Amino acid sequence: MTSATDGTNGRRWGGPLALFGEMVITGVVVAALALPLVTALPALAAGTAHLRRQLAGESVRMADLWRDFTTAVRDLWPLALGAVGAALVLLWNLSLAQAGVVPGSAGLLALTWLLLLALAVLLLRTAADWRPGARPRTLLGETAERALRDPGGSVLLAFGWLMCAVFVWMLPPLLLLTGGLLSLAALAVESRHQGRHADADADA
Repeated sequence: MTSATDGTNGRRWGGPLALFGEMVITGVVVAALALPLVTALPALAAGTAHLRRQLAGESVRMADLWRDFTTAVRDLWPLALGAVGAALVLLWNLSLAQAGVVPGSAGLLALTWLLLLALAVLLLRTAADWRPGARPRTLLGETAERALRDPGGSVLLAFGWLMCAVFVWMLPPLLLLTGGLLSLAALAVESRHQGRHADADADA
């Protein structure tokens, strides 16, 4: 699916309906690319870049999305492996807390859920901040700093994750759309953050 960039065609294909359609397509593609789990972060990064091009009126060919995905795999594989490892540790803690085999199980349960949600938010913000050629350590540091400086955006992304979880719980096939929804949410938070900085610079 390709969006025109100027004239009548740009107005025709760049509207809300086109964005919704591209979001659905992106969700399905991201879900497929994330099946091995360790590719979830690169898949989200590619999906976010794809929707960013849609919003900018640029080419949104599937070939471009695939190119972004392969590049993101090369750039982000250390972070992707680390994220899977951290998630497995947290899920193990969650199973221990639910089984009640450790002291303070209730507190550990709540803390583990919060850490899982924080990890999910950090991954989504990392996907939105990624650009081809980014260094993993630098990208992670900058993303973590931005997440702390923009707590409102992080909370919004946390709600986005929770809403997607509710959607999938209500209707499991909606899992195919969550990648597109989360990518679009990450772009919205990124735009919000940039807008706030632009306003602050203008006031200064």
